[in-house]
This record gives sequence, C-alpha cells and structure tokens, in this order.
Amino acid sequence: MSDLFGCAVETVKYDYEKHTGHVYVPIGNCTDMKGTIEFFKNAFPHVVHIITWCDWELDTQYVIHKGEWIAI
Repeated sequence: MSDLFGCAVETVKYDYEKHTGHVYVPIGNCTDMKGTIEFFKNAFPHVVHIITWCDWELDTQYVIHKGEWIAI
C-alpha cells in the first residue's frame, strides 16, 4: 500500500503535454483524493487533471475548477 495514495498502486504516469497524471490501481482499490492530488502537485506543479484507473479501466478524475480540486 502507498501511504500517499491510500491503496495499492501498480503504475503512476504523467503526461507533460496535457499536464495530466495517471494512477493505475489493482481491482478492489481506490485512491485517496487528497493524497493523490498532493503527490501530483508536489511532483508535477503544473498538473491540472488526474485520472485514476482501476484494473486498467477508468475510475475517477480530479480536475481544478475555480481554483479547487474536484472529483468528476
């Protein structure tokens, strides 16, 4: 388990052109929103979009809306 993400993590990727982070977790896991956002903000300060994938299928997306991170 990753303390930052709050669950088991298989892969973390970042798309520098789109300023988008990707987190891949195994089935039965879900990320901690706050920890995931903090990880990407610290590692990639220009991040504006984070996508989580569970068992390689789209799970949750986090975006900045009016200065606040929200889940969509």
